[in-house]
Amino acid sequence: MNLIKNRPIILIEILYLLIPITLVFSIAVSELFLNIIVIFFIIYSLKHKIFYYYKNKFFIFYIFFCIYLILVSLIKNNEVPISVLFFFRFGLFALSTWFLLDNNKKLIRLILISIFITYSIVTLDAAFQYFFGVNSLGVEYNIFEQPRLSGFFEDELILGSYLTRLSPLIFLLLGFFMTKIKINNSLKYIMLVVFLILFSSVIFASGERVAFIYFLISSIFFLILLKSIKKSLFFIIALVLAFLLINSNSESRLIKTTFLQIQGSFINSDTEKFKLKNFDEIPIPHVHHWKTTILMAKENIFFGVGPRMFRTECKNPKYAVPNGCATHPHNIYFQLLGETGIVGFISIFSFFFYILIKIIINFRKNISLTFNNKTTLAFFSLCCLFLHFCPLLPNGNFFNNWLNIITFIPMGIFLYSNHSNSRHD
Repeated sequence: MNLIKNRPIILIEILYLLIPITLVFSIAVSELFLNIIVIFFIIYSLKHKIFYYYKNKFFIFYIFFCIYLILVSLIKNNEVPISVLFFFRFGLFALSTWFLLDNNKKLIRLILISIFITYSIVTLDAAFQYFFGVNSLGVEYNIFEQPRLSGFFEDELILGSYLTRLSPLIFLLLGFFMTKIKINNSLKYIMLVVFLILFSSVIFASGERVAFIYFLISSIFFLILLKSIKKSLFFIIALVLAFLLINSNSESRLIKTTFLQIQGSFINSDTEKFKLKNFDEIPIPHVHHWKTTILMAKENIFFGVGPRMFRTECKNPKYAVPNGCATHPHNIYFQLLGETGIVGFISIFSFFFYILIKIIINFRKNISLTFNNKTTLAFFSLCCLFLHFCPLLPNGNFFNNWLNIITFIPMGIFLYSNHSNSRHD
């Protein structure tokens, strides 16, 4: 049922389609667009008594989690950080995405195309910067001074993170292109290989090891679904060529820094080899941050030290760990354990297991690389969520607005694809 009889919503759809590109150039504009979209959804749904979306189990769980965060902030610190107070808006953004997709069946294709075009622009610019030492905005790059490629993001080294967090959706679009678009097969494969080489090369050149792992996981999901040896072979060859192209340089951060950190974690002597050094001597910063959160959790097992308080409390002598202080502990589970206690930790860890179960359930169904297949949309959007909530990898700040906007786009797509829209209150 088309809920919207007239089309004032088209402006909201346009704002939504602009979010991927605004995430590159201005988080402030991204947040402005998100807030406008959310406010429109609230007003429209209340005016027309559309309460179906609010009754969704995910949203109910999310709202209770947001209330818990606010209460913990008040209990532990007598104040609530702005990012915690308005954290609920991301859940409403997911509902807004679901709502918009319900009312325009063509919008999902437009969203994927918007992401693809943005990713292509970012990729081409970064590739130009890598090979010529400067990008289209005049941002210079020298691998010997800064081995991590940044492209449009300049001093913020998040290029790889941006390109990989939604990469499963890019692979969905590529799969559709490979199987549904009717052009000369040779031309199709040449275009695909060129894009994959450029795309993966930029991710490798960003030097972000987590982004590299994100990309490998996304690639594995995609290869499993291709069900074609020939197509899979082309895909693998493109990735190998890109990896060799970028990492043939001895200054590649992906190889060099990783090797040095692993090497530096073990004692190297004639009498003792392959013996792990004392914890405080391990040259991997994140593990020291994680130890700090464990100390916080031991002292505050139920409620933690308060949301967004790691950066302050890590300076407290009670939690002092050499090199253990930072703005956040670089893993959302350690962060939640230290800042929100066991309740916050179990809540998000349970949600990750829900994602894992839903991936398995959807994988066993009939998945075809089309936009109209809701099982396919659910699977690929769940893959994006799997990357963000994977407990085995370092992550950004749980309360980071930029990361949450990226994360709640596939969250909304999943809600849309996972629920029938035949009933509305």
